[in-house]
Amino acid sequence: MAKKVGTIDFDGRTVRLLVTKGDEILHWASATVSGELMNQGLILKPDEIAGEILGLLGSNGNPRRRFVTSLTGHRAASRVLTLPKVKSKFLNEAVRRKAKQEMPLPMDETYLSWKVIEAANGQMRVYAFAVPRIVIDRQVETLKAAKLKLRAMDLKPLALARVVEDPNCIIANLEDQSAGVVLVVNGTPEIIRSVPQTAEEAGPEERVEKLAQELSRTVQFYDEGHREYPLDPDTKVYATGLLLEGENIRALLAARTPYEVVLPAPSMQFPEEFPIASFSANLGLAKKRI
Repeated sequence: MAKKVGTIDFDGRTVRLLVTKGDEILHWASATVSGELMNQGLILKPDEIAGEILGLLGSNGNPRRRFVTSLTGHRAASRVLTLPKVKSKFLNEAVRRKAKQEMPLPMDETYLSWKVIEAANGQMRVYAFAVPRIVIDRQVETLKAAKLKLRAMDLKPLALARVVEDPNCIIANLEDQSAGVVLVVNGTPEIIRSVPQTAEEAGPEERVEKLAQELSRTVQFYDEGHREYPLDPDTKVYATGLLLEGENIRALLAARTPYEVVLPAPSMQFPEEFPIASFSANLGLAKKRI
């Protein structure tokens, strides 16, 4: 029997909460807080954000012990690492050593998570990401203050990749304080680009133009490294994030890229009025195995 799962997406100055049970959406709500409480996804005052979460959660029998939260992508670093195949007891140290060489974040100030995605011909490919300790520690402190049980965390770009259910795609994300592109190939997020920004920087057209440029650079970078197998021209772009909720804004993006732009369509039961672009990360968190 499916259990209720609560998910929280911390992005910019917005807290989004979604409750699901299996493939059914039960409850969703969001709140925008001041920059003194949270900024660019980093919680500054855990007790106050805990109060916001409890207000969004309400008292309608929603879960207290099964929560999954997002970690903003632009504060993290991720890589697909290639290293010689080693025995399992030495693998953790080998991954940490390789990550320290190739990832820009200082290992003594970050939490590192990784997963083997392929092992063949004497080599291993490992997907690794590192997140500043302060980001994770503040989330743990916040849920503890709200007396909610944290079951798992996930990098937001990975949650977005999970919700689209397309093994080869581009994910465009546009929020008030961030923009990002995720290139997924054979089910693996090969390239993740996340750029912090502020809502005051430019209007919708300028921000969509910047996102389209980032998307183009991401595809070019991938194609240059994979000349024999460039990105398929039929690849779809999945629009996610608050600022891509409107059809008119998605049309602006579609006009600036050669790829078809669509909304995610995961196999779940959606209320007609559900804002799928805004809550795409939450949906991906809900589909995480815990």
